[in-house]
Amino acid sequence: MATNYSDIGPQLIEFGYSITPVAGKAPVLPGWQNRPADAKNFKRFAGHNVGILCGGEHNIVAVDVDVLNPFCANELETMIVEELGVSPKRVGKAPKFLLLYRCTENRRKVKTSTYNIDHADAAVEMLGEGNQFVGYGIHPDTQEDYYWPGDDMTDYTVNDLTIVTPQQLDAVAAQADHMLSLYGPAKQGLTRTAPTQNNNVVNMRLRDLSAPADEMNAAFENIDNDDLHYDDWIKGLHAIKGALGEDGKALAHQFSAKSDKYDEGVTETKWNSITNVRDIGAGSIRHWAGKPPTTRNEGPAEVKKSESALLQVSEIRGPVADRKWLLDEWFPAQAVSMLFGPGGVGKTLLVQQLGNCVAQGKPFFDIECRRMPVLAVLCEDDALEISRRQLAINEWMQVGFGGTGPDNMFIWPRIGEDNVMVTFPNAGMDEPGEFYKKLNDAVLEVKERTKSDEIFLILDTAADMYGGNENVRRETNTFLKTYVGSFCVNHNASVLVLAHPSVAGMRDGTGMSGSTAWENSVRSRAYFHKADEHDDVRVLSRKKSNYSSSGDTHDITVLWDQGVYQLPTLPDQVDRIHNNVLRQRILDEVEAAFIDGAAYRMRSGRLVKAALPRALNANPKHVLRLFAELEQDGYITMIKDKGYTVVKR
Repeated sequence: MATNYSDIGPQLIEFGYSITPVAGKAPVLPGWQNRPADAKNFKRFAGHNVGILCGGEHNIVAVDVDVLNPFCANELETMIVEELGVSPKRVGKAPKFLLLYRCTENRRKVKTSTYNIDHADAAVEMLGEGNQFVGYGIHPDTQEDYYWPGDDMTDYTVNDLTIVTPQQLDAVAAQADHMLSLYGPAKQGLTRTAPTQNNNVVNMRLRDLSAPADEMNAAFENIDNDDLHYDDWIKGLHAIKGALGEDGKALAHQFSAKSDKYDEGVTETKWNSITNVRDIGAGSIRHWAGKPPTTRNEGPAEVKKSESALLQVSEIRGPVADRKWLLDEWFPAQAVSMLFGPGGVGKTLLVQQLGNCVAQGKPFFDIECRRMPVLAVLCEDDALEISRRQLAINEWMQVGFGGTGPDNMFIWPRIGEDNVMVTFPNAGMDEPGEFYKKLNDAVLEVKERTKSDEIFLILDTAADMYGGNENVRRETNTFLKTYVGSFCVNHNASVLVLAHPSVAGMRDGTGMSGSTAWENSVRSRAYFHKADEHDDVRVLSRKKSNYSSSGDTHDITVLWDQGVYQLPTLPDQVDRIHNNVLRQRILDEVEAAFIDGAAYRMRSGRLVKAALPRALNANPKHVLRLFAELEQDGYITMIKDKGYTVVKR
């Protein structure tokens, strides 16, 4: 296929597209946005890349997905095509891609926030009037051709492009923003730093362009530029020129100098290139500045109480509503529960499976779940690992071909972030961390998106969110009851906190950690651990459940298979469980016999072949096969003149 300007340009123009010569990604013609006639000088620009202009009489829009994470990019493409329809797709630096549409109205560019995903900037842009993209030529980074995997622009006249509405584009931008947020944190941008006292748009004068210099200088004192995306920096410069004209140059440099990337010459050049600002200025600056942020984060809100907190027994009359369970007889609804487990045992996978069941109201290992939206805050895994896990869970949930997980479950990867909810810097006095407010905002967002009055909140792990001493009862109690518990009171949340047990807790099988306040401050506690040294078998034990009717403890044995935990129901799964149990019994019996001076032997004395199956009351062929495996794997060895002994577990 021809990709140079002189070969493909005439056909694109014939099909109704406006083009411009491009060097790399930058247009070379002055005033290219005005579609100068020189753009049709194909001989002069024969070796240039082909830029496609958006907007124009046909209202062309291009959805540019600037995302390098393949899982995120794939999810975005699926969503965009479902919402907007089929489109020719252009690829430059895969998995980044661009889709082409026509809009019913002329549109300016709309852009999501920029997110840090896998240490790279990620965003989605809806390119419109005043923008162009490279349709054909050589990508400046890969030094390979831009390409169209399916149909390209020579298969579509302008009139053949799928038509979309501004409302559809806005909806896609909003969904893209949310999907990006699941893979990484948003980078700082020109957004409002705090709510104003008066939200009336007229009083905020957002449409004002010009304003007094002293007001603008004061406003920019509250606008940071530590790590702004390039587009946001340019937007800030445009707003300053719109508000102050050429008199704003000094403020433009002051604003730019807040960044470590500040270059006086570059700032000067960009400032001088900005002309005819018509739609951004003082109103936008006021909006970004808002009011100065408070110096101290707000802690949990106080719950309003009646005039008397005393409950008079004679006033209690039935009927009373039944108790609600998140996970029947295990974790109560609208309360804080805890799940303990050693590092690496697979707690996060387990609760991600639980979250999927709760989101869909399906049983979790044959235990009934209460259906509600889910927010899982995962501090130990990145978006890529979470995505791999979710695809395996989709199979486990029997999602059909092309299907997805539940749309009311949200996962917030927080690895590498500051996730401390509360600290105790001054003689035990609690100080809320910035993350506490962020978490409240995230919970409200999920409830608003799902139109639900309750939510299941997973916090993984306590070590990331608790800024106190785990052995100090008062601090642990404040963290669990005042801070974590506030989500139950204020948001009707059912909360499950994941934590690691102490060495003593693992040794004695209780799964406890530090102060007993960890157990006493919650309504329910479970422990997830290996059944033995074989990596694929786990046991979920109910250690405490204040409201259960079936006793204090209960165990569920599960098997890791095909990327998830499953109840052993298939014959081969049941056999694996039985084999692991029998291996453990063989080791126990061989070790005890050696200690008692009655060790098993192969050719004389207490023979393995006859005596061991009889002692275990098990099938001889089965016992001898597993015994041979244990000896081959180095768990059992023969000591000359003494017999068999266990050398490792």
